[in-house]
Amino acid sequence: MYIDFNKFNYDTLPRTDQNRFEERDKEAYKIVLNEWYANNINECVNRKWEIEEIQYLKEIGDFINLIREAESLYELGFYTSCIALTGISAEDFSKYLSIKANRNEHITGTRRNNSTYDVSQYDRLKYQLDEHIISQSDYDELDAIRMIRNDCLHYNTDFKQKDIESLKTDSINSLNSLKKVLKNIIGTMPDANDFSEIFSNLFNNNNNRGMEDIIWKQKNILSHLFNFPITQDPNVSEVYKANFYNVLDVDDDEICLQETEINPQIGSKLFVFIDIDEESSNSINKQSINKGDNVFATVYSKVAEDGQTRLWHIDKIIKL
Repeated sequence: MYIDFNKFNYDTLPRTDQNRFEERDKEAYKIVLNEWYANNINECVNRKWEIEEIQYLKEIGDFINLIREAESLYELGFYTSCIALTGISAEDFSKYLSIKANRNEHITGTRRNNSTYDVSQYDRLKYQLDEHIISQSDYDELDAIRMIRNDCLHYNTDFKQKDIESLKTDSINSLNSLKKVLKNIIGTMPDANDFSEIFSNLFNNNNNRGMEDIIWKQKNILSHLFNFPITQDPNVSEVYKANFYNVLDVDDDEICLQETEINPQIGSKLFVFIDIDEESSNSINKQSINKGDNVFATVYSKVAEDGQTRLWHIDKIIKL
């Protein structure tokens, strides 16, 4: 039985009242969704950590949007849909490779009577292997994805009989195999020089789920590109730093300090934005600390849930 009673029968109400009832029900349904997500959040997070990472690709096509959706489907536990989208994405990626190699005959074939037909993924992969567009290992991965996807979309007898764990295994194997192939063929070696470009693209709606996700991913980007651990130990709740700084900027609410010596771990001078409270404002004004001055300061920050320091405050500041 398929039950689809998600909406109230608004036709039982006067037309002038229907909109108010709909809006009330939409707000109530948010509670249903929040409760479902709260009850399933541990499983969603664990599945997120099962997905392999490419980190970043400079060269992308339309196939990447399908991969993003497939990842979200797996994270939420929708395995059959993930298998289907991963298979379609793999096929789009194969077409992308053939077009890039100027092999349009891999996309559309011509019969003896000059009629055309769509080349199957089975044949396309064979052509690409024979012409050394893909390696044997990449062929094996893509062909396995093709077979799982076909069983899923055609809903073959064996596929119908699979239990949820088998579907989960097929789903994550297909998704991770495709990401492995992408990394092998068009992957980008992590390069610190790409940080600005990556961070700029991170603000694209396709690459984040809001400001907290941007902050989260920025932390991870730094750790990979600079091999620099910017997070604190899980047992640390507050961080203090004492150092010599140059004042880059200062106003009534904030002061920006930059270390006077290069940090050897990342090869540059670290800087920090610090909130100014009444006590630190009095100290700054009393010493006439201005932009360009050198200071010795002890600053501190509480550690957020993700292990990062967020808002910094002044414990002590002395003009040199």
